Amino acid sequence: MMDALIGRALVTVERLGWHQAGGSVDLGVGPVHLVFEGGRGILLEGRSDWSLELTETHPGDRSWWDGYDYDWNGSRWALRDASGESPFAPVIHRRLSALEPLRNEVDEVTGLGLDFDGRALTLRTWEGEVTT
Repeated sequence: MMDALIGRALVTVERLGWHQAGGSVDLGVGPVHLVFEGGRGILLEGRSDWSLELTETHPGDRSWWDGYDYDWNGSRWALRDASGESPFAPVIHRRLSALEPLRNEVDEVTGLGLDFDGRALTLRTWEGEVTT
């Protein structure tokens, strides 16, 4: 599934953050959408069992956003371009050379290790959220 992304450059990183009504967004917590040249991508979401869900996305398909597009008492998910943020900025426009799901002691996927032309990017869950 995700092996088709090998050799493709990372072009955009979209990040979701929960925006409390009247509050701010924690920029280091929330789902991550990695978009590669050609428009294919990977959505990384923390699950309630604290594992990591990896979903392949396709060019032009924004259906993954539907589950986040709601308002709850004035609070909502905020989508932003995180391409220039740490830890994504050093690997933006670099080609993906390897990726490997990371597993915990009970063999659940809790992270994803990515290699971009020798630069490592590791994304993990902490208490059910993708954190950086």
